[in-house]
Amino acid sequence: MKALCYNILIAAVVAVAVGSPVRAQEEPDHIRGQITKVEDSSIDVKMRDGKTVRLATPENLTVISLDKGSFTKVDFGVYVGAVAVKLDEYSPIVRDSLSWLHRGFELRIIDEQLRGIAAGHKKWSLTPDSIMAHGWVDDIEDRVLSIKYGPTEEEETDVEVPRGAPVLTMALADRTLIKRDAHIFAGAQKDADGKYVAVFIFVGIGDVVPPL
Repeated sequence: MKALCYNILIAAVVAVAVGSPVRAQEEPDHIRGQITKVEDSSIDVKMRDGKTVRLATPENLTVISLDKGSFTKVDFGVYVGAVAVKLDEYSPIVRDSLSWLHRGFELRIIDEQLRGIAAGHKKWSLTPDSIMAHGWVDDIEDRVLSIKYGPTEEEETDVEVPRGAPVLTMALADRTLIKRDAHIFAGAQKDADGKYVAVFIFVGIGDVVPPL
């Protein structure tokens, strides 16, 4: 029972992390960059614009690893996530109704422990017109995936994964990954004093830079 409750809690936190609908005031700010300093309860992150921000790292912080993966591991039913942008063309996947094709910036093969996390399609913050989709692979046409998150044809997003796009594995991890020079993508909210407190951190393993 304790393990079940723990997994439900982690699922709720990760769902916020990767894009499930929440109230606007609960949506964390997105921090992308490289760790430059690690202390017992905080880290300094040099962001992509050159600015440095300090994030408090509470004990209940959710840490998620992103490691190198392979498109050969993608198969029907596998749970995946992708950040993409809609193209002005239709998907090559044949179904009763036409669907827009999306070009993926990345693809994540998600560990079974996180199956069902943030299922759906929503706007994302990587670029002004980017979206994020999570679901199971329902169809494959060359490197175009149908990411499905519901029973109807409208509840799926077709994403082309270019050969140069990162394909990563995503899994729950622990604080040992939070090290100087690690590349991260974090969600953080401001406390009563206006200081950032991290809610979750995606950490790239080795030379992986989170492309989210």
